[in-house]
Amino acid sequence: MAKPATDKRTSPRRMPTQARSRARVADILKAAGALLGEVGYDGLSTNLIAERADVPVGSIYQFFEGKDDIVAALVEQFQERILKLVGEQLDAASAMRDRRAFIARLVDGIAGIQAEASAFVCVFSGSQSHARFDGLARDLRRTLTRHLDRVFAEAFPRLPKDDRGRMLAAWSDITGAMISSLDRSKPGERGKLLEELK
Repeated sequence: MAKPATDKRTSPRRMPTQARSRARVADILKAAGALLGEVGYDGLSTNLIAERADVPVGSIYQFFEGKDDIVAALVEQFQERILKLVGEQLDAASAMRDRRAFIARLVDGIAGIQAEASAFVCVFSGSQSHARFDGLARDLRRTLTRHLDRVFAEAFPRLPKDDRGRMLAAWSDITGAMISSLDRSKPGERGKLLEELK
């Protein structure tokens, strides 16, 4: 039976304690991330993940209940990367000091995550038409927009909350669409797409 979209459980079924087990979980997540970028959510299966990770399929079930848990763990990794980006580079003082530089750091940071993990595009743009997956994608985008909302509220206190909300909703939609284009861009177009987004 499928889990409801509101299920927030993202930790493995059994926490790996030994180095070998941690490495196996990392291999599973790496394989799942690559496959998610290649075949999408619907094409993803634990058998494919096991084959790509070069592990017995039973090993996956030692740590995860199924592909939903694996994808949720990937989303958690992306959320951690986004939080690291915003925590280190995107604060209210930098937004007030130089808006263009703030936006450039934001776009380049998101594009950097996308360049390192092909599954990020699939998740961030939430383009799989599957309720569970799309819920995870919304959660990932909300991680970023919640932080940006707090930063903008502090940096631009006269900007009404409703205007901030509309601006961030539009930005999230545009960014999701533009980031998904990065994977399909021809050589030399990536920089132009990022400049257009900025």
